[in-house]
Amino acid sequence: MNLKMEISNILIMGGSGPIGQALAKDLSVKSNIYLFDKKIKKIHKKNIKLISGNCFKLNDLNKLPKKIDIVFFLIGIKGGPESNNIKNLDKYIRYNFETLIFFLNFLKKKNIKKIIFSSTEHVYGDNDISNNKCLNLEPFPKNYYGFSKLLAEKCLYNFYKKTFVSVDILRIPRVVYFDDKGIISKIIINFLTNKNIFLKKIRAKFNFIFIDDLITAMNICALQKNTRFRILNIFNDSRPASLLNIAQKIKNITGKRNIINVANHYSINHNPTRLSVSNRFAKSSLNWRPLFSLEKIIKKLITHYESKKKI
Repeated sequence: MNLKMEISNILIMGGSGPIGQALAKDLSVKSNIYLFDKKIKKIHKKNIKLISGNCFKLNDLNKLPKKIDIVFFLIGIKGGPESNNIKNLDKYIRYNFETLIFFLNFLKKKNIKKIIFSSTEHVYGDNDISNNKCLNLEPFPKNYYGFSKLLAEKCLYNFYKKTFVSVDILRIPRVVYFDDKGIISKIIINFLTNKNIFLKKIRAKFNFIFIDDLITAMNICALQKNTRFRILNIFNDSRPASLLNIAQKIKNITGKRNIINVANHYSINHNPTRLSVSNRFAKSSLNWRPLFSLEKIIKKLITHYESKKKI
């Protein structure tokens, strides 16, 4: 990986989220970094400039630098149980699709080199599609979150076809970071505080990526030029795990005796149930290897929360 390559301006749209903040701190490309968001969290680095604004307001977008080389587009809202409700469709379309449309129309005036877009595993729905077929088979999302992200992907493909600007679509599972309030952290905290574990009985199994592995992959995407249009599954190498699998792993690692209770009836769930996605293409094209398996993620989080408890 050539770390000597210099790019003048990198823009992170949605720079106040955990991914945007981690990316801004750890970008290995020598550049000016612009963070754009409604509410900007300050980062103490000389090369980072903060721009407060709304992606739907042209006056705010006009605050951006005239020259932009690479855009990380992280703006959007997450899924969840409400993503199954058609009443929320307008909300997902607005924040995960229309924000991108408005921004791309603005970008037509710019001479940019690359867009790196954060998508989701939810575009697949319950389908099991290996990565070499991503461009040939139509995913079938099971919730409106995945649907809105798939629409955004298609919009970016059309943008690439018209402009020849390189586009990397990063399809990402649950991102794990310290104090993320995700399912792994919640179960760990219950174990460490000697609370019994209550799990819903659902058919879904979960994939994860630790934030350090994601940021490394994003760094490599920024360093690679003229990559045309790519879809990259940024997953770790672990198999999907059920809630019970996760809880049992945590119990074995901590040595705790908390009782794990599982509901007798299946709950309706918005998550893919049979999703097993290959990351082979991402590893080969990026020359990237995820360092954190599910077990390593659990151990790292346990160490973190145990140290917080001591403090």
